[in-house]
Amino acid sequence: MKKEIKVGGTLLLSLVILIGGIMWGKGLRLNAKRYPVTVMFLNTGGLENGANVLANGVLKGSVKRIEFFDGYVRVTASIDEDVVIYSDYIVTIESPTVMAGQALSVYTGTTQPRADLTMPLKGTDPMGMSTMMGKIQDFGTRIETTLNNLDSLLIDAHRVLGDTSNQANLNKLMTNAAEVAETSNEMLAANRKLLEASLADLRASMASARELTDKLNNSSGGTLASIDSAMVSLTGTSNEVRDLIARMNSGEGTMGKLLTDDELYNRLNETLIEVDSLSHELRTNGMRQKIVFF
Repeated sequence: MKKEIKVGGTLLLSLVILIGGIMWGKGLRLNAKRYPVTVMFLNTGGLENGANVLANGVLKGSVKRIEFFDGYVRVTASIDEDVVIYSDYIVTIESPTVMAGQALSVYTGTTQPRADLTMPLKGTDPMGMSTMMGKIQDFGTRIETTLNNLDSLLIDAHRVLGDTSNQANLNKLMTNAAEVAETSNEMLAANRKLLEASLADLRASMASARELTDKLNNSSGGTLASIDSAMVSLTGTSNEVRDLIARMNSGEGTMGKLLTDDELYNRLNETLIEVDSLSHELRTNGMRQKIVFF
């Protein structure tokens, strides 16, 4: 009886461990708080109900339902509540390992705002075997075309280099290039001293030009000072003339009185008239007239 109890307890413990392992492998958690997410695909690539949901590679839920909806495949999954999905998310179907099968992979993103989970998310269809084989075949075709072009290039190069006339031309060309280089070196060596002398003359000319510029700058400074002095004198003279005109207009001084005193003008005019009359009498009658001034 005790032996049967031991065997039964061992089987029960093994069954609990097995069930716990299956639940862990399927992403099932007791009392785990999760929220539903709906994703629309054109092709799920063999995804099955109960498949794991990976959030940035971490097991965070499971697939609950897969169904057709208006030409799409609608996948409903349950994800742990600590997973935050942002607007730059990517949802696709991948196989993390060869033996694990397909899994719903969610790359949550980082850009605000958060994704609107009240609407279905847009999934990125997995690359099926046919698509993968087509890409591999296209890649192989491109490699083959590149190799064929390389073969043609090598054949053409062999033809060009294998021709004796082309070889002679190449040898001649290389010989001419070597002669030109040697001649250039000889010319540089022969004219090195002349070049050095020319550079020395150029440096001396630059120094003379710099000295002349400094002198001109100093002279222009003195000239500017003279111009400034002349402008000051001219300004003073202008002020004096302006003051004199103002005094004349106000009646100050003799000239001012002449310009502004009407009585003086009248008396002067009468005196000039009498002088003109006396001059006329003298010219007419001579000095015999008796001149009375007062």
